[in-house]
Amino acid sequence: MSIPETFSLDWVDDFWKTCGPLALLRLEDGVLILPPNRVYRVNPTAQRILQWLQDGNRAEDFPGLDDTRRLQVDEFFRNIALAVSNKTHHATRIPYTFDYNKLPILGEIAVTYRCNNRCRFCYAGCDGACGRLDSKDIVADDIKKIIDIFKDDAKIPFFSFTGGEPLLRNDLEDLMRYAESRGLRINLVTNGTLATKERAKSLYDAGLRTAQISLESPDETIHDHLCGRKGSWKQTIEGIENLRTAGILVQTNTTSTRINIESIADLPALCKRLGCIRMSLNLFVPTKRSPQTDPLFIPYEEIGKTIDVVRKNAAKVDLEFHWYSPIPICIYNPISRGLGNKSCAACDGLISVDPEGNVLPCSSWDEPVGNLIKEGFQEVWFNKRAQAIKHKCFAHEKCKGCSAFTACQGACPLYWQYAGYDELLRHADDYQGLHP
Repeated sequence: MSIPETFSLDWVDDFWKTCGPLALLRLEDGVLILPPNRVYRVNPTAQRILQWLQDGNRAEDFPGLDDTRRLQVDEFFRNIALAVSNKTHHATRIPYTFDYNKLPILGEIAVTYRCNNRCRFCYAGCDGACGRLDSKDIVADDIKKIIDIFKDDAKIPFFSFTGGEPLLRNDLEDLMRYAESRGLRINLVTNGTLATKERAKSLYDAGLRTAQISLESPDETIHDHLCGRKGSWKQTIEGIENLRTAGILVQTNTTSTRINIESIADLPALCKRLGCIRMSLNLFVPTKRSPQTDPLFIPYEEIGKTIDVVRKNAAKVDLEFHWYSPIPICIYNPISRGLGNKSCAACDGLISVDPEGNVLPCSSWDEPVGNLIKEGFQEVWFNKRAQAIKHKCFAHEKCKGCSAFTACQGACPLYWQYAGYDELLRHADDYQGLHP
């Protein structure tokens, strides 16, 4: 929306009517969460102003609003408006600390590990099978308990239904309706192949408004090869079109591997033609060495040039682009490139729940820190192991002594576990706070 140049605060009321329902002011740790997952620390005065508006009051009626305070309020909401529109803003930047947020920012529930694809890079550790064959689906009542915990204890505004392939569950729409009834916004992470016109309409009617679709290449053959099933690319493209036709906003996500890395540069143009609102890219990180996964691996030292090409190509077609994976700043700096801070969210910004109710550090890290249904949120989220992971006790000593440690936090522990630290040692000593 356009922001007026006067200091009248009437525009704030109009802006907040649109933005306010999508924002969460969380007093427990003093943060403002804006969609999809942007987090801002707000001081006590800002908290009172935001609470005043959320209670239905006018900005002009805020107590003690003299000329100086009016200017401050105006500037504060201008910065929020710029943040919502992904433009540069001039709020005071507070250096990140490990206790920036005490509670998670967003969540995910893997409602099944069953799948109709055989992705070679599957984070669920399916080893090329159609899902994890030894896993049972979590029952609906337990999912509802987890949703209640998300709302009442974790106090997150937003979470995703993931898998496996969540559209294999026939009760997914009922679960979505329950989440909506609790005031939570929902997202769907899917391969899109089961999103028929009828199912897409059903999902929309259940309250779904956003979906993330896995699209591994603009090249049909490469996508089908990575997903382990011929015809999956065409079904995914049809799924994207069906979801969009139903009124659901779609973004794509691509896992970068040795097989698709050359074709990824052409993805922004395809995503734009398909009408996607944004595209994202992440790095394939194997959790163990195997003939299945080793040929897919791309090291940190090589992925940066691909990120830069995709970022530039997305800008050319006016498509929003996100890079998701943690990456060491001494090797590649996403902050200086306008991609934001990309540190490990394990047991920190993300609460990830598997089909048995276990809380995983992240969906790829299959070593639970506790069970949400059996133990409850407080006992799991604040236990010794979860807090050690949050505070990056696993990080290499080179990282802990680095000036950028609070920004990149040593990158992905699973990556180093697989690849070793040779890359880090080649770059860490030369890093002096520059912008590699």
